[in-house]
Amino acid sequence: MIARLVANEPHARCRIGEGTLAPLAAALNRLATQLERRGTDTSELFGVRALVEQSPNMMLACDTDSNIRFFNYTTPGSSPSETIGHSIYEYIRADDAERVRGIIQRVLETGEPTGYEAQSVPSSGTEWFLCRVGPIRNGGQIIGFTMIMTDISQLKRVQQRLEQSNRELESFASVASHDLQEPLRKIQTFGERLKTTTSATLGPEGSDYLERMMNAATRMRRLIEDLLSFSRVGSKGNPFVQTDLGRIAREVLEDLETAVERSGATVTLGELPTLEADPLQLRQLLQNLLSNALKFRREDVAPAISARGTIHEASGELELVVEDNGIGFDEKYLDRIFEVFQRLHGRGKYEGTGIGLAICRKIAERHGGHIGARSSPGHGATFIVTLPLRQSNPR
Repeated sequence: MIARLVANEPHARCRIGEGTLAPLAAALNRLATQLERRGTDTSELFGVRALVEQSPNMMLACDTDSNIRFFNYTTPGSSPSETIGHSIYEYIRADDAERVRGIIQRVLETGEPTGYEAQSVPSSGTEWFLCRVGPIRNGGQIIGFTMIMTDISQLKRVQQRLEQSNRELESFASVASHDLQEPLRKIQTFGERLKTTTSATLGPEGSDYLERMMNAATRMRRLIEDLLSFSRVGSKGNPFVQTDLGRIAREVLEDLETAVERSGATVTLGELPTLEADPLQLRQLLQNLLSNALKFRREDVAPAISARGTIHEASGELELVVEDNGIGFDEKYLDRIFEVFQRLHGRGKYEGTGIGLAICRKIAERHGGHIGARSSPGHGATFIVTLPLRQSNPR
């Protein structure tokens, strides 16, 4: 009977008599029933075991001594059975061992899952992996931990190529800006001299050409400066520190004092809190938004502009709102206005390079936030910037 069970014939049954072996026969029959049920149970065939065994991710379960108790993955040259009982640190690079030991210890102490990225050991067949470490509980007690590793080698290669490309673009932008601005400065300098010394002899047509040339040089210089500002938001940003947004807003208004007086604008500043941020970039963000509100005003209507902040305690975020009563825009262009070089109005009526709001978007994203707007033609615009009060991953 035992031989038949071992030979995978769980349907075999013993005849139960009245002798001394009757209890053994009954026990064997119960075992046969269990084996038969296990072989036909679809939840076993199509359940967690099948998913784990066929998963492309490497999955391990370890005890509190970091010894491997389960392993679903076969590394080149080894099998799960040869891995069981070995320390997890035999499969971790020596230069990563202390860091991983600290991560595992925190999971065992706190019960909070976490993750990390690391390079693989050469024998694993992958270059980089993302590991998720979580606790194993028995009732209220943590008795071990799981490690689920995902191959991210291709993603890291793409990331490294992008980083290299970004470095090259930043280098190009820096060199190009210097090389472009130098001849522009000469055009403007000699244009001013020409205007001063020969304006009387140039005549109306010559003076018009000269004025157009100098205006074009000024616009190009402003465009180069804005492009540099846009390219440097991520790469040249300052560290995040406690930043008083109210103080920054007051300083921006001082800088815009002439434009405010000329337009007859009323600017109201509400409560603006302190948050972790790059002060220079938040200054640039506020200056761009307030300058736009002054620029895109309705004719014969004094601009009314407000800037206020609302703290949302549940999400730990600040909602910064800049609102105006200007010309507004159709919300079908909402995505377009935050892109580089996208303008909804001609340059002849409203000056600018079409980069200001793109810089605002990039600043918000660098801070882990986002920017949006509400508007309709002729009824002003409201720009909403959502920023975290604390930076969980300062960049």
